Amino acid sequence: MRHLPLAVIAVLSAALPGPASAGTWEEGPMFTDDRLQPILLFRTLFVYTQEDTRTVAGPGGQPLVLDTTKMDASQFGHRDGFVLDSVEVGLKGRFEETGIYYQGKFELVPREADGNRSSDYLKDAYAGWNKFKWLDVAAGRMKIPFSQATLKSTADQELVYAPTLTTLTPKRQLGVRVSGGDPGRIVRLSGGVFDSVALATEQLNSTDQLLYVARLDLRVDNALRALNLHFLDFEWNLAADVAWVKQNYDPPTEHRWVGFDSRLHLWRFTLEGELVLKDFYAGDLLPDGTMKADRGWGWHVDLTGHAWPKVLDVTARLEEMDGDTVVRGAGATLSIDELAKQKKHWFTVGVIWYVTERARLDFNYVQRRELEGYSFDNDVFLGMFQYSM
Repeated sequence: MRHLPLAVIAVLSAALPGPASAGTWEEGPMFTDDRLQPILLFRTLFVYTQEDTRTVAGPGGQPLVLDTTKMDASQFGHRDGFVLDSVEVGLKGRFEETGIYYQGKFELVPREADGNRSSDYLKDAYAGWNKFKWLDVAAGRMKIPFSQATLKSTADQELVYAPTLTTLTPKRQLGVRVSGGDPGRIVRLSGGVFDSVALATEQLNSTDQLLYVARLDLRVDNALRALNLHFLDFEWNLAADVAWVKQNYDPPTEHRWVGFDSRLHLWRFTLEGELVLKDFYAGDLLPDGTMKADRGWGWHVDLTGHAWPKVLDVTARLEEMDGDTVVRGAGATLSIDELAKQKKHWFTVGVIWYVTERARLDFNYVQRRELEGYSFDNDVFLGMFQYSM
């Protein structure tokens, strides 16, 4: 399933309806019955990576050429040619009379949060109740209420890949989530208790630990509307979230996350930004018997210009991420995997062409700089076809 011929893309594109007129797409359910809605996401990429190399002293003093093309594939590169990136299938629905809703979704090309291939095909399996606008309760396997970038669906990403800071945060977990807010939808508080995992990836390995999460959202635009202050095409959301888990191993370890994010949309521009801090105690004991704490952090700023609304978007992203506070020198390690913990500084620019309401073509350029260890400077060019419903 790694390679996808051009013929497949051509067949899919030919089967899709063309736009009736530019900028006229209206979102809506695929079928009229809200109780049974199909889920489908298909993404295929064409990747060209202009890799950087380093020559270092290898075993016995012999020259060793480090080339990132020799590393395993990850969501941030090390791929060339056509790649089947994602195929999601499932069902969702809502029963209007009772307020009960559900979602079940599978990923046929699963990967871990670090981009490596996985055997975990199940993504979502949850049910909830939201008969009243001010209360929402759900149970099952779902995304935890933490991080704007993580909560955004893959199909709605402005760029092909999510920000690198998402490698620091937990994703889907099994648990219970409760959300509540005021009738004017100005303030909303979400919280939950989830069955966590050893390294905050998407795999459920043990029931020996629980993850506690809380998120507060403030809709500034709704607050202004409540004061009869109206702006044309204006939305502004501010949010803060925290998460904590204690893993009951020997020795026990702790992970703590704090995040802040914002999304501002005004006229034809959308500005998004986020900061995530992760403190973790890896079990290394200091002379006084306490555990040594480490910190990872990441931030990103995205600016999207809706050059031709619902037809053409242009996005630029600037981001940094560091998995821990360790400063790695040039000879510290031979590991040059893009998802190692070294500090990264990346710049991405992308264009989306919405071919139809549900189909899009993306073109991204990523300039990746690794600032620790062996300092690599790589360029990646991405083309993507996506169909979703």
